[in-house]
Amino acid sequence: MDKIDTKTISVTDVTEQILAEAASRRASDVFIEPLEKELQVRLRIDGTLHQFLTLPLDIHSKIVTRIKVIGNLDIAEHRLAQDGSFKMKIAERAIDFRISVMPTRLGEKVVLRLLDRQNLILDIEKLGLDTGSVGLLRENLKKPHGMVVVCGPTGCGKTSTLYACLKSIDSIDKNIVTVEDPIEYQLYGINQVAVNEAYGLNFASVLRSIIRQDPNIILIGEIRDTETAEIAIRAALTGHLVLSSLHTTTSTGSIIRLINMGVEPFLISSSVLLVASQALLRLLCPECKESYPMPAAIVSQLEQAGYKRDNIPSVVYKPKGCANCNQAGYWKRTAVMESLALSASIKELIDRNASEKEIRTQAKKEGMRTLRDNSLELLVKGLTSMEEIARITASD
Repeated sequence: MDKIDTKTISVTDVTEQILAEAASRRASDVFIEPLEKELQVRLRIDGTLHQFLTLPLDIHSKIVTRIKVIGNLDIAEHRLAQDGSFKMKIAERAIDFRISVMPTRLGEKVVLRLLDRQNLILDIEKLGLDTGSVGLLRENLKKPHGMVVVCGPTGCGKTSTLYACLKSIDSIDKNIVTVEDPIEYQLYGINQVAVNEAYGLNFASVLRSIIRQDPNIILIGEIRDTETAEIAIRAALTGHLVLSSLHTTTSTGSIIRLINMGVEPFLISSSVLLVASQALLRLLCPECKESYPMPAAIVSQLEQAGYKRDNIPSVVYKPKGCANCNQAGYWKRTAVMESLALSASIKELIDRNASEKEIRTQAKKEGMRTLRDNSLELLVKGLTSMEEIARITASD
């Protein structure tokens, strides 16, 4: 779809049609952006932005107002950014929408995040992770206290992984409390608290209150500042199991990020159990993927990753594009992870403030499989392309 007749249907119907199409195409985000002469609507599908349709510019303010109304935002405010949410049932699916409205030079830009409850996976075994990462997660989640950190870029599925971790250890004899901004999904039987900066309810203040609630397990949606990091680590050192996320791209980078926040290295080595770096990797469309001879350069990379030549296939696959995948060449995504367990030698390196390179080199010596190692396994199975692996593991 690239055009829509706005003269024959109402703004309400136009808005609902955009949201319904976004849901049917498995979009994670909708971008409604005013341009010089038209209104552009784009969809993010499997992590990539696609042009969806263009609309007359004169309908822009009406669509923005309609979205503000259903999201309970201030329709008279056009100078400040606003955030909100609403729920909608589309094709018998309950979908949560998060709204972000931001003023730009050409008018208000709206981004809608779609959270489909049917797509929420609360089983660690079904996240698509390699068996080594699943094993390390389960092993460390059984421990009575300490800290498990999941890191990665925005939109890589960190929250979904943390939710799956929580559900794997949830039981009637555990008091579990979360602090999130915002609460993405409501989890049955778990106490979830939403951050509200306007009322002084930030991560640090909520955490101080949570600790007085005698929790066994605490989930912190994101560690953003020194105060939150220090409270989280103090909780991990005083008998609580703490799960949290960080916006870093590598597992070893998370250690350096905490140090740069001002956390003492010895506190990190004493409290952190596991750091898992996650990314979402696109899978090739099974209807149109094309094979070609395995290049020698890729054979060399696979051998460096530990593959024997006899186990390396003779062909590799690349995207093509068809009607099934909207010409993208990819269909859906899966999570890949690298897991850094803090062994005695890794803790010693942290205590003496070693560089990320030193920590990473030691972790590899001890058998840590990197994001690229686990992504190459999907290449060997014919599920993804070398271009996609290079895109998400460029820093590896």
